[in-house]
This record gives sequence, structure tokens and C-alpha cells, in this order.
Amino acid sequence: MNEKEFAAKLKPWLERTASGIGEVQATRLKAARLRALDAYREPVRVLGLVTVSAGTAQSLQYNVFQRAIMWLPLVALLAFLGAQSLQEPDLGDLDAQLLTQELPPDAFLDKDFRTWLNQPHG
Repeated sequence: MNEKEFAAKLKPWLERTASGIGEVQATRLKAARLRALDAYREPVRVLGLVTVSAGTAQSLQYNVFQRAIMWLPLVALLAFLGAQSLQEPDLGDLDAQLLTQELPPDAFLDKDFRTWLNQPHG
């Protein structure tokens, strides 16, 4: 049975039922149909490749925006840390730290001192 035959068999049943509907029910059905047509949106092509419904496209857009907002603080932190690591250290501060410690700078260059530091002391 094809579509035309099915429609021909169904049409008398629908017409008989439509005539039995009162004016109030007909108005409610018409209002529901109009609301459904207002809610219908044309399909949208995503990147010119895939056709999806407008609701699906809107939810995809919302999900992408929501995830971007979620990752924004992490990306900002990584960008800040990356910018800090690219800056050259201030050699004056490094010299001041070495000279104000209890050990002289030559102690850090002495290999025997390093081995002595690495030995367990009890």
C-alpha cells in the first residue's frame, strides 16, 4: 500500500471525526496548530556541510559557548604563566639573593660541598 492509497482510506475517517468536533475543540486545535507552526524553524546548515534542525544548532552553539566559558580561566592562567616564564629574570635580584645568604657563592660551585650536602647526616 502506497501513500495515496493509505490517504484515501484514512480520509473518510478523518472527515467523519472532524465533523463531530465542536466549535471550542476546533478553535483549540487551530490554536495548537498555529503554536506548533510558530515553534517550527527551518533547518540550518552547519559549516555548509551538514543540515541539522534549528534546535540542535542552537544547543550546539550553547554547548560550545558554555565550554568556552568553563575553560577561559584555565587558558588565562596558562597565558599569564607563559608570559611570566618568557620574561628574563632580573640579574640584580638574583645577585642580591646569592649575596645575602649565609653561604658564600663559591660554596655553591664547590663539588665537594655538593656531595657533603647530599650525604645523610644523623
